[in-house]
Amino acid sequence: SSEDEGGAAWTDDAAGARLCLGQADDQVAYCTCGKPLRRVAKLPGHAALLACSSALECIRCGEDILPGELHFKCRDCKGTHVCKDCGPGVYIEQTFDFFDSLTHERDVQEIPARVLHQRKARQQRRRASTTRGVTLDGGHLDDDLLAMKMADQVVQNAVVMASEVMSEGSDVYDKEWRDEGTLCRLLGTSSESQSFDAMRLMVEAVTRMHMRQETLQDVKAPCKVYGDIHGQLRDLLMLFGTFGMPGSPESPTAVFNGDFVDRGKHQVEVVCLLFALKLVHPSNVFLNRGNHEDQNMNVKYGFHKACLAAFNDYGQSLFDSIAASFNYLPLASLIEEKILVVHGGIGHGNWAIDDLRKVKRPLKHSDLQQEKNQWLWNLLWSDPIEDDERASTHKVFGVHSSPRGKLAVKFGWNVTQAFCARNGLDLVIRSHQAKRCGLGFDVMHNESLIRVFSARDYEGHNNDCAVLSVFDLAEGERDASDEKVLTVRPQVLSSITHQ
Repeated sequence: SSEDEGGAAWTDDAAGARLCLGQADDQVAYCTCGKPLRRVAKLPGHAALLACSSALECIRCGEDILPGELHFKCRDCKGTHVCKDCGPGVYIEQTFDFFDSLTHERDVQEIPARVLHQRKARQQRRRASTTRGVTLDGGHLDDDLLAMKMADQVVQNAVVMASEVMSEGSDVYDKEWRDEGTLCRLLGTSSESQSFDAMRLMVEAVTRMHMRQETLQDVKAPCKVYGDIHGQLRDLLMLFGTFGMPGSPESPTAVFNGDFVDRGKHQVEVVCLLFALKLVHPSNVFLNRGNHEDQNMNVKYGFHKACLAAFNDYGQSLFDSIAASFNYLPLASLIEEKILVVHGGIGHGNWAIDDLRKVKRPLKHSDLQQEKNQWLWNLLWSDPIEDDERASTHKVFGVHSSPRGKLAVKFGWNVTQAFCARNGLDLVIRSHQAKRCGLGFDVMHNESLIRVFSARDYEGHNNDCAVLSVFDLAEGERDASDEKVLTVRPQVLSSITHQ
């Protein structure tokens, strides 16, 4: 072993990699060239397995790895063993699936450094997972069954429309997509009144469904997580056509992380499709509330006008029904008790996961703005401080005011890591922000937080859009009783401006 000029101790492990035992508690893996590797590459090709030997020792913390206990082993470095607390509970891949919407070519690319932020090792705690079923409301059984029948027709029509979009000769912005009568095509209706009746039935059925569910939804992997859509139906159909329709073998479960409406051209159609998917797949499609699922925001940013334009005399009535339904939307989803999916962020981070289960709905705009509910407001409105925001070093840590308003805050990486440690989480997935010329996702806060955004070229940002695929790293390699090790893989649809 040796020491560098900063006093950090170094040692060579059996694999020839250099492990910094550093001045802090962090242990960062270095390759033989001396350059630090990203967290997913600290032990190249992590593989979860069950240990059968009693003589294993974790190279990170020195603790024993008990026989039969889940741990990590490098596929290339035979003598390297890492216990489950020192290894990644959620494994973020260093490559992503990229689809060029102009050439229709698929490619696997390495995640560039610009969307990877500094990271540090962290401890994980585990919690048992539970799931809750969905039942029909007996008092509205006939309406619910009729709504589900209509929803099934919408989903079938969406599959056809997604196939048509994928076969179009050219790619266009959603706002320039001249597919007339998209709402009637989705609903399979021929008149405004028929469309209104169909939408009203589906909206009311989804509202009743969400009234019976908790504010925190439990989700099983494998699943996909979608970010902001903002009424860009064509992009959503392309994502479905490229990476799988919810309910299909490629995408059995889906979490839509808020901001379905406002600003885009096809806002009513997006609500129609997402609500239909929820009705057809009630236990496999999960809708999180975003800051734009709010009546005040909808009046200001376009969804109210979209309803009036689509339904004329019926528009205000439908808008009121959808606004009321938005007030019942769950605020977050929990994937396998390891990954929290929330639209904005964790705010001050001084709350517990179980606190979310106790939150009563409906939650109107005025309810969320009450001082006692500031933590709920920040689930929808807060933003993370990026690791490379170095203009004022002290502001990288802790909680600070936000330009989004007096209730909203920005939170540092230490807040995210402390929140995850207290709640037994490995990762937070959030949306809420489009990055100019971005890939549609960012890996932040020492790999304890990922941003995902699912609307291309949003508001002139020239950004790609993405979804996150979450699956079990060791599926088929362990017994059913063993703990899952989740992998997160970004899947990206190219921006039109990048073609």
